[in-house]
Amino acid sequence: MVKLKPSGMCFGCGKENDCGLKLDISAENGKAWAKVIFKEHHQGWSGIVHGGVIVAAIDEVMAYAFGSLGVKTGVTAEMRVRFKRPVKVGEEYLVKAEVVEFSGRKAVLKGSIEREGVQHAVGEGIYVVVREVRV
Repeated sequence: MVKLKPSGMCFGCGKENDCGLKLDISAENGKAWAKVIFKEHHQGWSGIVHGGVIVAAIDEVMAYAFGSLGVKTGVTAEMRVRFKRPVKVGEEYLVKAEVVEFSGRKAVLKGSIEREGVQHAVGEGIYVVVREVRV
C-alpha cells in the first residue's frame, strides 16, 4: 500500500498538465470554489464543453471542499451530475461545492457550475476517507 500524493499532472488542479483544467481552487470550512475558462481541447460538440470535463471540474472542487475539513486522503465513491444548460468554451464559469453532511468516513457534497448566477450543471457526490490506497 502507498499513500496518495498530489500530482502536478492532476487533470483538475495540476499546473503541469497541458490538457488539464489547471483549477486554482480556494477552500475553507467545507466549501470550495474556482473560476474556470474551458479551452477548445475541452470540447465535445463544437464550442460546447464535453460532459466528462464538466463532471471532472465539479468532482475536483467537491474533493477540495471535502479536504478543507481536514481529511488527509479522500476519494469519490459515487457521483451524479445533471446538465441543465450548455457550458461554452471560452466563457468564464464559477465551479463551487459544499459538504452538506459528514459522518464517520462518509460525506455528501453538492457542487455546481454556473455563469452569472445561472446554474449550467449540478452534481451530488459521496466521498469517503481512506487511510491508504492500493495502486
